[in-house]
Amino acid sequence: MYRVFYCLTVEHDLRLVAVAAILCTLSALAAVGTARRAMAAPAERQVLWLLVAGFVTGVGIWGTHFVSMLAYESPLPIHYAMVGTIGSLLLAVFVSACGWAYAVRAEHAFAAPVGGAVIGAGIATMHFMGIDAMDVGARMQWDTGLVIASVVLGMQFAAASATIMVRYPTRRGLFGAAAAFVLGVVCLHFIAMGALQLVPLAPGIVEPDGVSTKLLAVTIALGVIFVVSIGLGAAALDLHLGTRREAEARRMRTLADATFEGIAVVRDGIMQDMNSRFCEMLKLDRQDLIRTPINKVVMDGKLAEILDEQAEMRPVTCQLRCRDGAAITVQVRRRTMEFDGDPAQVLTFRDVSSEERARARITHLAHHDTLTGLPNRLKFREAFEAELDRAWHADTIVALMFFDLDRFKEVNDVHGHATGDALLKTVSERMLDVLPKGAIAARLSGDEFAVVLPDVEGREDVLAIAQRVVNTVGSPLTLGQLHLKVSASGGVTLFPLDGEDPDRLMNQADLALYRAKGQGRNQVCDFDPKLGQMMQERRMLEADLGLAIEDELLELHFQPQARLGDGAIVGYEALIRWNDVRRGFVPPSNFVQIAEETGLILKMGEWVLKAACREAVNWPDGRRVAVNVSPAQFRQGNLVFSVRQALKLSGLAPERLEIEITEGVLIDDEERALNVLRALKELGVGLAIDDFGTGYSSLSYLRAFPFDKIKIDRSFMTGIHRDREAQIIVQATIDLARELNIRVVVEGVEEFDELGALGCQPDLVLQGFLLSRPISRGQVPGFDAESADLRLRICEHVNAGAETPRRRA
Repeated sequence: MYRVFYCLTVEHDLRLVAVAAILCTLSALAAVGTARRAMAAPAERQVLWLLVAGFVTGVGIWGTHFVSMLAYESPLPIHYAMVGTIGSLLLAVFVSACGWAYAVRAEHAFAAPVGGAVIGAGIATMHFMGIDAMDVGARMQWDTGLVIASVVLGMQFAAASATIMVRYPTRRGLFGAAAAFVLGVVCLHFIAMGALQLVPLAPGIVEPDGVSTKLLAVTIALGVIFVVSIGLGAAALDLHLGTRREAEARRMRTLADATFEGIAVVRDGIMQDMNSRFCEMLKLDRQDLIRTPINKVVMDGKLAEILDEQAEMRPVTCQLRCRDGAAITVQVRRRTMEFDGDPAQVLTFRDVSSEERARARITHLAHHDTLTGLPNRLKFREAFEAELDRAWHADTIVALMFFDLDRFKEVNDVHGHATGDALLKTVSERMLDVLPKGAIAARLSGDEFAVVLPDVEGREDVLAIAQRVVNTVGSPLTLGQLHLKVSASGGVTLFPLDGEDPDRLMNQADLALYRAKGQGRNQVCDFDPKLGQMMQERRMLEADLGLAIEDELLELHFQPQARLGDGAIVGYEALIRWNDVRRGFVPPSNFVQIAEETGLILKMGEWVLKAACREAVNWPDGRRVAVNVSPAQFRQGNLVFSVRQALKLSGLAPERLEIEITEGVLIDDEERALNVLRALKELGVGLAIDDFGTGYSSLSYLRAFPFDKIKIDRSFMTGIHRDREAQIIVQATIDLARELNIRVVVEGVEEFDELGALGCQPDLVLQGFLLSRPISRGQVPGFDAESADLRLRICEHVNAGAETPRRRA
């Protein structure tokens, strides 16, 4: 590299080197500027701009090269051969144009660096071709390594320049690309000149013919300045005119797109342009329609009438073919106008089929479900009666099937109504896929569907079809990012075997559906005359339950909760019980669900709150009472008021009351749920999430809602000493709760082995049959003494686990 440095500082006139640097910089800016203009120019002008870019680049680097050569202070006189000099200029222009064209127009990732490398190779070729045109009385000796280095660096910087220009169409990109281009030219020229050694020959070898140095210097300087000025000026002028044209075009397109009618410009039967409304009509993109014959979209053979010269501005009604093959009726008017400098026909299209579609839509909505598109109850009743009348005259059998989704309400409550709607649509599609031809399916209400099967063979065939529907609906499904597993139940009745009256048949199908749900859901049941009696008993149970709530005939039992570390009773969970005079003890599973379905849960829940607070106020040691709140109570909107009233009437301190909720309470309106929970917290009431880890629970609830306690569901505790995975889940939940400063209650512990699987964790609270079954209010005062020995054994069992380190999950 010393040789290169010596060549630059000693063998060159630095003043002329500075001139060459200025010329090189201006040329690089002009070259990159015109190339960028070529990249942004419309297709019809892009080739012209690429030629301009090649000419500006070639002349600029050629001029830089020869001014730098003039700066070279050779000990021998130098002249230049005209043919070689002009040839190197033409070569530079040609190769530069090719390189820019490849960088701008090629459609692959490496187009820009490859095109730039081609330009660098052209610069190198021009350089050595120009040196070869030197007429000097000396022999040229080359340093091969420096020659290779000059060529490689020149190509690399030129490739970098083209890449920056293409990828960064900003002002910084312009200067960055120009800087890289200048570095490439400078490195190539001066490293190559450093590689050159002139060995003088005998006197008389130098030929005097050639271009003089002074004349060549003046010519090159003026030529480069002229070309650079023209290039920069042309680029600026074209950019200005192009900006004005683009602004005008945007303004006109904005006006065209603002109309309510479709507009298309047609010349020689070919669509040249159109507005967005026309694209919307045909359900096609603008790119798909440009340069497309108009007869591809106009139907009915009306094109000749539309384009008739004598029919300008006269409306013509025809049909247009849409992308999906459907036809829309439009009214067309035509006018001849100038477009892009040439006459063209401007067609306007007004959709006159919208009124017809609106009337058809109103009729459809009156008889169909808007969500699923299935017939609604009105349309279904008409179709059902028509099929019964047909079957009566043809002496055939008609089947009526009712279906509904099991626990669909939970999906709505937890995931929101949008998810519920998507689920109903998917279920209806699955149902239609498996029903035989001729079946009539309808959505009656909510998640209830009905199907009429005309002309069936017998009961077994109908039950098989119904079971196929249940199996298909129960297959796992994915809604967006949500994976659901739902099930359905079905009820079946037949005309005329089970009845002939439409109302009676629909009631029988409903009874059969109720029987299927009562037997465990996810199945199909046939109508049984005994079902009427079952339904009557259920209605009597509803009535008696309402009276029991009204007359306060329900009672509360309490299940103790004890701390594992010292066995102390810290509180009780309030559990509702019903001991009916006629039926005896009625399990909660038999009447709580009925209360939720009928709305009785609201009065029941309010009574439980007041009764639990009245009992707890007399308990010693500040023991808490936990009360479960149903989603229906939570959604009613006055839960906070009910809790405040219960505390006020009983005199119970707010911190001694804990409200337990399940994830069903955390409905899709999370903001409202958070506001209610915060209001309860402001009262000083504790909040607990029940059955944690089951259903649709999410760890995000622990961050989003201010819970004080979580209750690990009994399903994880049952047999935990034999289930390693359950141990890992439970321990991870406990550790997480500790980090969040949330208390943990383990439910459903029935054996000491299950307790031992938890190890020594004295801060946990135990609730389960191992400690005690739920006890009546009269048993609560004496429970401390009665359970003292058992609680002592539990503490000893827990503390014994400290001798052996607990294995962490």
